[in-house]
Amino acid sequence: MKKLIKPLKSKIPQMVLIIVLLIVQAYTNLTLPSYTADIVNIGIQNTDIDFITNTGIKMIMMVVISVIATLFLSYFSSRVSSGYAKDLRKIVYRKVLKFSNHELNEISRSSLITRTTNDINQIQSIIGLIFTTMLFAPILGVGSIIRAFELGTDLSWIILVTFIIVAGILIVILVRTLPYFKITQEILDKMNRSARETLIGIPVIKAFVRQDTEKNKFNVINKEFQDVNLYVFRNIFLIIPLMTLVLNLMIVCILYFGAYDALNSTILTGDIIAFIQYSTQIVTSFILMGGFIIILPRILVSGRRVAEVLNTEITITDGEIESITDSPTLEFKDVCYQYPGSEKETLKDINFTLTPGKTTAIIGGTGSGKSTILNLIPRLQDPTSGEILLNDKNIKNYKLKALRDLISFTPQKAILFQGTVKSNMLVGKNDATDDEIRNALDSSQVDFIESLDDEVTQGASNFSGGQKQRLSIARAIIGKHSFYLFDDCFSALDMNTESKVKDNLSNLKDDASILIISQRISTIKDADEILVMDNGKIIDRGTHDELYSSCSIYHEIVKSQIDSMEAGI
Repeated sequence: MKKLIKPLKSKIPQMVLIIVLLIVQAYTNLTLPSYTADIVNIGIQNTDIDFITNTGIKMIMMVVISVIATLFLSYFSSRVSSGYAKDLRKIVYRKVLKFSNHELNEISRSSLITRTTNDINQIQSIIGLIFTTMLFAPILGVGSIIRAFELGTDLSWIILVTFIIVAGILIVILVRTLPYFKITQEILDKMNRSARETLIGIPVIKAFVRQDTEKNKFNVINKEFQDVNLYVFRNIFLIIPLMTLVLNLMIVCILYFGAYDALNSTILTGDIIAFIQYSTQIVTSFILMGGFIIILPRILVSGRRVAEVLNTEITITDGEIESITDSPTLEFKDVCYQYPGSEKETLKDINFTLTPGKTTAIIGGTGSGKSTILNLIPRLQDPTSGEILLNDKNIKNYKLKALRDLISFTPQKAILFQGTVKSNMLVGKNDATDDEIRNALDSSQVDFIESLDDEVTQGASNFSGGQKQRLSIARAIIGKHSFYLFDDCFSALDMNTESKVKDNLSNLKDDASILIISQRISTIKDADEILVMDNGKIIDRGTHDELYSSCSIYHEIVKSQIDSMEAGI
């Protein structure tokens, strides 16, 4: 929990001011009942209008001070709580950006969204309550108890009995609702995950006419969330009527038993009124603290969930080497990889080298480990055994930024960000000029935009699959890198467009290495070396002509694609 408290350190001066304002607010609330008692006992009893007027002016001044203190208290407590949430959200976001694929498998993306938004909002609300309720209630309660005993009445037992009843009610409600707070957050994760899957999969859902099925599946989760929340809040909302009943019964008891004391002249009428006000403040303090305690478990659940993100150990960390020479070479040396929880290795004894001026291609069946190889190079995940050497040094020894600055990675799924074409191109090179952007777009055969300011909607839904791939390729080649990695990113291009793009990409080889993964022979047949993979192993390597004559699997792939093209013709 230390990491959760850390963002509050910068707000200590404001927190000290809040405590001062709380004391001022509590002092004014504690002073008002004594003024009321004086008005009744002295002013009304002696028919002293001047005393009543002067005391009334003092009461008005106290009320004004209380209002001003309350306004400033609300202002600064809101600033502290919202500022804390902002800082905490930034810390969590920075931590999540460091997550590798392994951490993202441990904590799902939908859960991370909930933790970054809903859970931090819950923590923000409790910070505000701490300043406005949790700190104020004890000060007011203790002060009211002291003032009530100073009146010297024998009615204090009523307060004790009331406290026992209030505590009993709060304990019962707490026991009934406590287990459901964690369940609520877990169901919220499920709901978020279901909604995310549905929104992403809308085309597939419509294509297979699965709208009713998905709606029913979401309704089940939604109903579960509703039922749990109804149970929790029905119990919590019982506090208000029950506490109102207890409070009024307490006042009735004070008036009833206080009347006998007043008749016996052991207590003044004004003191009874003051005692009622102090007793009400005491019970109100108990209710405020009790309500805080009831919602505290839910906040603790949210705190633990956020702390889990902050305490997650990052498996892929920086090395010490910052500088890397130009035109480096990259070597896979006996590399094996096994996904967490998997029973078999995805990659086995992978050996090959990327050298400047050379194009290497990888082909193989689905699930043979091709994309996993690309993920290992920028250290999105690390090998379980073996080494990846950059200039004969393990890539783990290099700073992540230095390593990744060398690499241009075009993933299998073209991911574009909401904004403009230009803003997406600047992701590849943040200081790129308009001319550099246009050259990259021309090289990638992007001929379907009117200007660099053309809008890119969320998920780039205003572009087709092939258009998104060409924009993604343009973004990858706009900057100068030592390694260009293309993960089957030509699959949505027609043969003519693919050929033109490939011809333009050949200029990248002068000082860099190119690694292409593809299922299409037309994409890789001109590569300097082709690696054929099967079941996580490199079973053969060579040029297109060499493999066509020596590798049966490669020969079958070529033949199947030629037969398919002929059948299409």
